Amino acid sequence: MAVLAMAVGVFFSFSSCTKDKTEDPIETPVITAGNAPAFELKSLTGSTVKLGDFKNKVVVLFFFGNACPSCKAAAPNVQTMLQGTFGTNPSFMLLGLDQWDGNSAAVEAFMKSTGVTFPLLMMASPTAKAYSTTYDRFVVIDKMGNIMFDGKQGAASDLAAVKAKVEMLLK
Repeated sequence: MAVLAMAVGVFFSFSSCTKDKTEDPIETPVITAGNAPAFELKSLTGSTVKLGDFKNKVVVLFFFGNACPSCKAAAPNVQTMLQGTFGTNPSFMLLGLDQWDGNSAAVEAFMKSTGVTFPLLMMASPTAKAYSTTYDRFVVIDKMGNIMFDGKQGAASDLAAVKAKVEMLLK
């Protein structure tokens, strides 16, 4: 009985030890939401873009609707906070995916009205469905192709959390 009490005491003393997980993200176990579904979409410039093109990169997907007012309002801040901060990092890629399946004129109008410079991909509603998301949302994929952030609220509300997640993943 004394041995059992001692074992329980040891267990509780170890289980009550906590460590600030922000101090050493390498030792922190990473729980992934699953593998990111592959996609292949045409960009506004006419090139084919595949998720597989960005192996070993942190990829942020900004799902938007080409005429969505909240998407248009969020896009300049997405440009500043994500593309402006991480755009020159060779381990980072930001992609905009038009979930409203607009033609090139509609997507170009979105680009011009918002001032974004990151690649915009068209006809992305099947991709949004594969990711179980909708327009005005973010998805963050780590360098191993795992979904690490799956936004459930408007992009403007998730922008700070996405930036923090990208910073952590790029360390």
